Amino acid sequence: MELSEDKENKAGLPPLFYRFMFSRVLTGISISSFILFFMWDIVSRYHSVFLAGMMITIYVAVALLLSFPIGHLIDRLNNTTLNFLSSAVILGGFAVLITGGNIFSIYAATAISVFGQTMKLDSFSAIIKKHVQEGSFKKANSFSFAANSASSLLGTLIGGFSIVYLQGYFVYLLLAITAISIFLSLPIAEKAYKPKGGGRAVLGEMKAVGSFVWSMAGILILAFFLNGLLISLDTYSSGIFNLVLKPSPIYYTAFNMCVPLGMMTGTPIANMGFFKRERPMTIAVMMLVFSPLILILALSRSPIVDVLDAFAIGLVLPVINIPITTRLMRAVPHEIYGKVMAFLKIFTGGASPVMGSVFSTMALFLSIPLVLFWVAVLVVPLAIYSMRIVPRFFRFNIPQPK
Repeated sequence: MELSEDKENKAGLPPLFYRFMFSRVLTGISISSFILFFMWDIVSRYHSVFLAGMMITIYVAVALLLSFPIGHLIDRLNNTTLNFLSSAVILGGFAVLITGGNIFSIYAATAISVFGQTMKLDSFSAIIKKHVQEGSFKKANSFSFAANSASSLLGTLIGGFSIVYLQGYFVYLLLAITAISIFLSLPIAEKAYKPKGGGRAVLGEMKAVGSFVWSMAGILILAFFLNGLLISLDTYSSGIFNLVLKPSPIYYTAFNMCVPLGMMTGTPIANMGFFKRERPMTIAVMMLVFSPLILILALSRSPIVDVLDAFAIGLVLPVINIPITTRLMRAVPHEIYGKVMAFLKIFTGGASPVMGSVFSTMALFLSIPLVLFWVAVLVVPLAIYSMRIVPRFFRFNIPQPK
């Protein structure tokens, strides 16, 4: 007897989950390879970390600005349909590059494709919330986290390979990958939430969102500043290898591959032995580890050391992210899930476009190693603050809307 997409398999996850997860993986591959390829292309053609860093700024700014409108759509419409449409938007973004590869078309393609990616990621999270049993949330998030890491790894590999061998065909490769993603995300019938009461109901939803946000104020402040500092790694990665170390592009590709490879290695660790249960203080201590890891990037002059350091950074991330994501998914009710998660993304990521611009501008006046040194120093007080806030977040009973 065949299982329908509404039934769960032996792993506790419905087949629908895997179909949309693989569609998301292909989206991740295309976006990761796109960013890596064109950041290297910009630095090589224009010799400017500033112009390359603006891709990251556009990436984060678009994702944040559109998060709340997308979150509202998630609370109102069929999430699988939104997931399907997101791939079509990404296809349109990459199609812009067919007309030419100048800096303006690259920026336009970045903005459009990131809009589609944001819709893809947020709707997939809502699909998990709606179609996966609560007891399997951590398993689903772990699969999703590992798949996302794998897509970043494959995207980095494809992007780096294309820099050397497929420059003339790279855009067409992106279009082909995205077309397959569209096919895998064909929508199904899904019950959508439509509140009764018009404007009064919407006002009640916004009050409920505000209640959730206020209850998590401490950890939101922590994430706001920590994300703002860690965006320096995205901004400076191409500059470290292209302008400071000046090794073969193979090392730059390996550096970008080792972060998701470390994340893939760390994902099963977050689900076994000591880490299987919630360990809030361990999460806080792992945040402190970021400081010496960034300091190594600032002081090292060996591309091999930097590559190994990137693996260590990736190893730490799932131990922090998976339990926090699972906790949030369990706490937020269906009817306001899209808005709450959108607001959290906007707030916690709000520092990223600002700091991305700041770091890009600082590269015009200061050396990259010097900036990374101060980033490593500033991570320490944030990690100490997390030792108080993270355990409180896991103990706190987040209020449910009336």
